[in-house]
Amino acid sequence: MYEVKVPILGFDKIKYMNIKRLDKDFSILQIDEKDNTNMHMISSNSIKSFDIEFDESFLKKMQINKDTKISFYFSIVINNPVANSVVNLTAPIVINEDKKLLGQYIIKKSTSFFTTMSELSI
Repeated sequence: MYEVKVPILGFDKIKYMNIKRLDKDFSILQIDEKDNTNMHMISSNSIKSFDIEFDESFLKKMQINKDTKISFYFSIVINNPVANSVVNLTAPIVINEDKKLLGQYIIKKSTSFFTTMSELSI
């Protein structure tokens, strides 16, 4: 279980979430188990050369420093066929693995907002 330190857009009142890893690329963010509300995500490790600079206030809220083990994911809207599924590159879900903290970071100067799974070549 992860404590939410920076809310996920649209889910501001939820304080704890869980992550179910499906494989090395894909996970499910279990937002609200009672209502069975989930978000499909893809690991940033699956996306080639994507750098993010986090602002200081976000790093402080998430208790992230140079030694912190972090991972981050991008949300996916699943389509049929899966190759047409849309990946949101503007608002990654960031995890502080050391302290089990979670938050969503909004990239303010993004040049690429969305892409499809086929464009990522996964």
